[in-house]
Amino acid sequence: MLTQAEIDALLSGIIESEQQDPDQPPIAAERPAAATDSAASGEPAQKQVRLYNFWSPDRFSKDQMRAVELVHEELAERLTSSLPSYLRAVFRPRLIHIEQGRFDDLAQDIPANTLYNILAFDPLPGRALLIFSPEVAWVVLERLLGGTGRTPPPSSKPLTDIGQSLIRGTVEYTLNDVKAAWSKVVTLEPRLEDATVNNLWVTMLMRNARVVLIAFELLIQGVTGTMSIYIPLSMLKPVAGALNPTAWMAGHEHLRGNDEARQAIVRSLRETHVPLTVELGATSLTVRQLTKLTPGDVLCLDTTIQQKLNMKVGTRPRYQVVPGTLGTRMVVRIAGNANGS
Repeated sequence: MLTQAEIDALLSGIIESEQQDPDQPPIAAERPAAATDSAASGEPAQKQVRLYNFWSPDRFSKDQMRAVELVHEELAERLTSSLPSYLRAVFRPRLIHIEQGRFDDLAQDIPANTLYNILAFDPLPGRALLIFSPEVAWVVLERLLGGTGRTPPPSSKPLTDIGQSLIRGTVEYTLNDVKAAWSKVVTLEPRLEDATVNNLWVTMLMRNARVVLIAFELLIQGVTGTMSIYIPLSMLKPVAGALNPTAWMAGHEHLRGNDEARQAIVRSLRETHVPLTVELGATSLTVRQLTKLTPGDVLCLDTTIQQKLNMKVGTRPRYQVVPGTLGTRMVVRIAGNANGS
């Protein structure tokens, strides 16, 4: 139960905050008036309560935000290597902005008909969002459908069901890179839970949640666009202790600790036997000629004595060689690569 002095202090604090700036949200505060009364009566002073604004709860620290930034810089590097082979186009992502705030404020500039990809990061709670800007989405669709990716995108044209499916496939392809980028901090199992163009449904899902916005600039086929990831702070709370640059660097060192295992694999590969074959030449026979072959018959090949022969490593031509003898054994001397260099 509160004493009358404490109740008066709370009420006076609220009234003073409203008089200073009526547009600001109310701040709950406890004034040290009760502490003054207790000091006059000889009682020990009570601990003062820190002001706390319930409309703006504590944010992630700079170190935690720096850790999130490092994770997504790693993600950008991984996407630079993996997505070009999937899209058959030059793909260059670059982390350009990271910010925390309310989803309603950060998502105001998202254009209509944008495809929202809803991600789950098991075992973390909540859902994250990943979206491509319309320019990037159009180039991705063009490349996946066999186009050049240089056709100007249609203005305000919604994605078809086929287009949405292709974009979802691209997002699912990137999830392995997302998992690998986060593995230095925490073990996650990202998955694409759903995708929708209904921004009202997404607004209901995110509500007024505080999120971290990670924005990438994408350059693909000469077209510049963006990729944005919205991660709720509540989703990252369970791993907040691991979100610091030191933990990220420790993850780097942990990966470097696998050098010994990597060298063992290299040694095993070096001891693997690979068949080498040399083609002396080729000829063609009719079935009748083939059935009449007997020991001692001579076949004319399509090569000459001075001509270099192909050596295959496995089933692929790798070197050009010159035949000869060494004592009583047939040998070949490598004269160059199979391409003539």
